[in-house]
Amino acid sequence: MRVITYNIQYGKGRDDRYDIDRTIQALPEADIICLQEIEAHWGRSGNINQVEHIAKHLGFFTIFGATVDVHKRLLSSDGSVRYVRRQFGNAIFSRWPILATRTFLLPKLNPLNAHSIQRGITEATIETAIGPLRVYTSHFSHLCDEERSIHAAFALDVHRRAIIEGPVMNGDHPDKTWLEEPPPDVPTNALLMGDLNFTPSSPVYSMLAGGTSHMYGRLHLPDAFVDTWVAAGNAADEGHTAYRDWHAKTGKRIDYVFASSALAPQLKSAEVLSDVDASDHQPLIVTFDI
Repeated sequence: MRVITYNIQYGKGRDDRYDIDRTIQALPEADIICLQEIEAHWGRSGNINQVEHIAKHLGFFTIFGATVDVHKRLLSSDGSVRYVRRQFGNAIFSRWPILATRTFLLPKLNPLNAHSIQRGITEATIETAIGPLRVYTSHFSHLCDEERSIHAAFALDVHRRAIIEGPVMNGDHPDKTWLEEPPPDVPTNALLMGDLNFTPSSPVYSMLAGGTSHMYGRLHLPDAFVDTWVAAGNAADEGHTAYRDWHAKTGKRIDYVFASSALAPQLKSAEVLSDVDASDHQPLIVTFDI
């Protein structure tokens, strides 16, 4: 099973040109794709719904976890007016049906001297080739570790509470119209994928991946995650995904695929596509053995 996380910067490449078809061409074959900074009906990207455009091309099931969602009056070339939702957020594309989904809005700081946007974490329950999974995608704050730590704690709480809270709808009801078809059970294992905006040296990284012991190294907690890049045998300070020097392929590793500790034995490989120039980030690909 192959999964990808990629911050597509709403189709804006390193040449500052918007081209969502170039974004699609940059995506290798995969089973589950998590995209961040994807949008619908923004003038800068041609007033199209990028989620629908990509899903149509891939032929995949999809969900859009819009975290910015505002009314927009769109004037057509013939003078007619139509009203749309100008949206921005995260999306999940899956070769297999997405059985259930939820989107949670992350707590938001409101600084007076910085650009701040509403962020969120979107959950998809998918019956995959390695078993049922909860797949999460998110885009943590770019502002500071203080806000990112709030987002990491929130994401962990969502993950840990999922089993306790149960499916999106459960239990009997006197009005049987509610019981059309039971939703899927909540899987134990999960992936957390996205542009999380911290480096492995950040304390926020340890919140998700576990602290370190002088005797045992990184501690893999049963209710937290493992960093698949490192678990696949790569060095924590390699695999940069946001380049400061394009030619040297160096910068920061801030995009991740985290997996439940129980999935670590099925991990096969992790790879950064270093030559893709369709965004200011690089796609990260992780493969699991079936």
